[in-house]
Amino acid sequence: MKSSLLASTLAVAGLCAVSAPAANVDMGVDFQSAYIATGATCNDGFVAMPWAGISGLKVGDTEIPLSFGFWGAIDLETYDYNPNSRSGRFEEIDLDVTLDLGALWSPDENFSWSLGYLEYDYPSQGRTRVDEEGNEYAAGNNADHLVVFKMAYDWDVSPSFVAKYRVAGPSQGKLECALGLSTGFDLTDDLSLGLSADVWYVNVDDVDGADTDSGLACADFTAKLAFQHVYAAVTYVAQIDDDVLPDGPYGYDVECYGSFGIDYSF
Repeated sequence: MKSSLLASTLAVAGLCAVSAPAANVDMGVDFQSAYIATGATCNDGFVAMPWAGISGLKVGDTEIPLSFGFWGAIDLETYDYNPNSRSGRFEEIDLDVTLDLGALWSPDENFSWSLGYLEYDYPSQGRTRVDEEGNEYAAGNNADHLVVFKMAYDWDVSPSFVAKYRVAGPSQGKLECALGLSTGFDLTDDLSLGLSADVWYVNVDDVDGADTDSGLACADFTAKLAFQHVYAAVTYVAQIDDDVLPDGPYGYDVECYGSFGIDYSF
């Protein structure tokens, strides 16, 4: 992965977190039977997704309303339609910095909103690639850069909204928005059930060379059982418009997938 201002910022944040006892550090790893993004299949085989987040940093007694995050997708199986996928190789690395707007102003203690900057980096694309005919070519490193806006309201059935706009990269101009609903139930003191659903809208009108339409792409439905720091979940992906989310590889290729994860905070 090429160096970036965000990567440098994350490194500084990590050093601050180590030296600042008040900082909150969360980390974990998720395992999924497929990697799906906005209904599109990135890998139809098992993937590992390590992640970490840093928040609660302070200057003196003043908390900084910024959080920093890392997320990665490691292929555990080769995707038949991607000759560059390799077991044990990072398919994607994401770095983000997020400003908690709710710490600056909020109309209600249950309302949260944030504005962030996110980088999608694709390490395997920085190597020599192979086309469908077996010819090698240099792909370069095509990182996507996004601005991300989120809102949510913590309620019995909690609504949420997220918008991701790609300001630079191979998909510059792409806008993805989701409306979601989630709720949860305590089954025992340590066991809980969570249910969530969201609908994704994708706009590619400003993307050069886009070969799909703009519109509603998919709806996701997830049931999640959590026991302390461990969870298991299943997600069903419903295709809405095949002109927005086409059938086939790198499109609507996996309808249902399972996941398992563990997290730790200190």
